[in-house]
Amino acid sequence: MTLNKNIKTVILVANKNELAFETADDSIAVYEIGVGKVNAVIALSKLYQQIQALEIKPILLNVGTVGSIKYPIEHVLYPTYFAQGDAYTEGFFLENTKFLVGNGKIESVELDDFDYNKALLTSDRFINTTTAFYQDIKDLNAEAFDMEAYALADFCYQHQLQLYMIKIVSDNCDGTVKDWENILGRISGKLGNIVSNYLKELQA
Repeated sequence: MTLNKNIKTVILVANKNELAFETADDSIAVYEIGVGKVNAVIALSKLYQQIQALEIKPILLNVGTVGSIKYPIEHVLYPTYFAQGDAYTEGFFLENTKFLVGNGKIESVELDDFDYNKALLTSDRFINTTTAFYQDIKDLNAEAFDMEAYALADFCYQHQLQLYMIKIVSDNCDGTVKDWENILGRISGKLGNIVSNYLKELQA
């Protein structure tokens, strides 16, 4: 994707099939960042180079799906707490871990000020409650799980970029990747309508 100086908003999606959305003009761009934390950071770093070259400051809006055991499928979330979902966060490892909060402006807070009950946890895997991995993190009682949000939030925190998020529940952490693929057609249109209305509010 190539930006232009008219860009005001860049919508970041891991997979283009997650969002049914038509841009109204050249002030909005949809950018596919790929699945997982590494792909997300690589894609966002390339986007950042274009932003710097054009000397623009667009709003970044990450839109996509999440798994959650707290909410039903199609429930919409606007996450503001972001944490690692598959990294050690105890002892020595805390020195290299950020706990991020924010809607627009992303900030780093101490663990004591971080509410895991409201957190979107990011890990490089689909979460399933029957796995040993889930048993390690279930006591955090997180709001939802995804595969890119924390990486995006960390990058935006370090580079002082505005970041907003809209997520829709696609599974209750009880299915497979195939189940996720099958439900995208059902929820991508709804998510597209929500994004359209959200952008109108941001631009008002």
